[in-house]
Amino acid sequence: MNHDSASSTASASTLLVEAGLAEHRAGRPDAARVLYERALVSDPDCAAALHYLGVLAMSRDDVAEAAALMDRSLALAPDDAHCLSNRGVAAARLNDQSGAVVFQRKAIEQWPDFANAHNNLGNALMELGETAHAEPHYRRARTLEPQSAHFAFNLGRALEQAGRADEAIAQFREARALGANDTPTLMHLGRLLRSAKENSEAASCFEIVVAREPDNAAAHFELGYVYDAMHRYEEAIPLYQRAAMLKPDAAGAVNNLAFAYTALARYEDAEVHYRRALELSPGLPESQFQLGMLLLRRDEYAEGWPLFENRKLTSTARANYRKLPCAEWQGEPLAGKRVLIAREQGVGDQIQFVRYAGLMAAMGAHVDAWVAPELASLVATVPGVARVLDAAPSDEAIAANYEYWCDVMSLPLKFPGQPIYAATPYMHADTAQAAAWRKRVAALSPGGRRRIGLVWAGNPRHHFDAFRSVPVTALLPLAALDGSAWFAIQKGPGATQLADVAGRWPLHAIGDDLHDFAATAALIENLDLVITVDTSVAHLAGALGKPVWVLLAAQPDWRWGMGRADSVWYPSARVFRQTTLGDWSGVVVALQQALSDTVR
Repeated sequence: MNHDSASSTASASTLLVEAGLAEHRAGRPDAARVLYERALVSDPDCAAALHYLGVLAMSRDDVAEAAALMDRSLALAPDDAHCLSNRGVAAARLNDQSGAVVFQRKAIEQWPDFANAHNNLGNALMELGETAHAEPHYRRARTLEPQSAHFAFNLGRALEQAGRADEAIAQFREARALGANDTPTLMHLGRLLRSAKENSEAASCFEIVVAREPDNAAAHFELGYVYDAMHRYEEAIPLYQRAAMLKPDAAGAVNNLAFAYTALARYEDAEVHYRRALELSPGLPESQFQLGMLLLRRDEYAEGWPLFENRKLTSTARANYRKLPCAEWQGEPLAGKRVLIAREQGVGDQIQFVRYAGLMAAMGAHVDAWVAPELASLVATVPGVARVLDAAPSDEAIAANYEYWCDVMSLPLKFPGQPIYAATPYMHADTAQAAAWRKRVAALSPGGRRRIGLVWAGNPRHHFDAFRSVPVTALLPLAALDGSAWFAIQKGPGATQLADVAGRWPLHAIGDDLHDFAATAALIENLDLVITVDTSVAHLAGALGKPVWVLLAAQPDWRWGMGRADSVWYPSARVFRQTTLGDWSGVVVALQQALSDTVR
């Protein structure tokens, strides 16, 4: 073939490829294929025709054929960056991620500013678990094509994988702003927002997916999960039900459904579903723990305490529990043994369960208690406690000084059949501090007035704090009762609510003077009554043996039991319960009546 004829052939094949590309881009792959094949008839060495026939083959999921065609093309035109990159995509789809990396790097060598190749290289590196190496390529793609929602999404994935949630959220938000409203973007963004407690925006993501994909089990589960976090339990229930119907073997959806029932105090429904979750996933810690609390709420201790141990194995709590370098006490004889009670969870929990130190000492043990530093001086007064540790001991110190250790909330399990009641008081305020508070309280409550301490808000980080705490303004009717002097024991953010009743309720604001629980105990020793929501002060007053009235939401913590007006843990406690979640009006009326009755 002479030069002119070769040029004519090449020109004809080029025109046919260009015509094929036009059909290809217009979404007419069959027409494009005919033109690419004609180009090959015209010129069997037309690399472009081979390349694009490979692209068409890949779109038909004939990836092996695609790879073979692209290999033929690259044999003719080894420096074609587009073909190299597409061949890398084919390699990735054939699960040859290492090969994909090689092809994408070659494409970038030929064209350093090839955004798709950088993005594709990032994808292959992510599949190989090389997130740190993928990120700069995704960033390069973003820089080269800042309007690409797809590139923003992929960078978000890499950042999420690297544990940089805030940066990942920013990229997923960018992807949405650039027009990506697809399910992967919404699901990734929604999950990260849920974890960041940005629940309203997270819900909006999942709501879109649920509306358009009624069979998407994951979206239904996630939206239910967010509604849980927003305390929208009634709305969460049908979502979990739908998720469980779509994936009948999904124990997580059934467990969360049970939790929503628990939050609504529908305990029978909750128990059915916790047990169903455990049929689907035997040993699931979350279900065992929640079922344990449900049973303890009903005073079913024999089954409840062992299940309650699973609190230490849940995904959210596991990292908070440390295995200590001596034997964990399982109820063995303790005569002559040295035992460490280990702190866990909240201060109220430590107050409640450290009572068991006396039973251990009665078995002949030397008992030390590791507790929160603000509790140390009070725990030193608990019968059976030989020494108090107010900081975490080192492994070396534990190994050298103790034969056994036991988490403080595991102690009831080790004493089957023992009564829960402890001789109260089992904590005692410091005599000197109590004397100092006696003078101050007397000065603030002249004329023999009844002295009442008040706590209306708990820790705002507690999951149920929105229900557990009561606005101080809701308690304002109590101010109309004569004969009482009121002391605001409230600390923390809740204390700012004092401004809401200023001039209407003469509450002595002394929370700022209560620097630790020893000071609070000294004050309580000089009060006639403590009225509190479910906080550590309720446990402290009970441990001190002082009269304490505990205000409970309609779905209270397990330790307050069901339907009873007293407490199995604190003989001096009286319980006032909501009947409707979030409505404190009935409790306030009951308090008014009780206060009036005790005056007569």
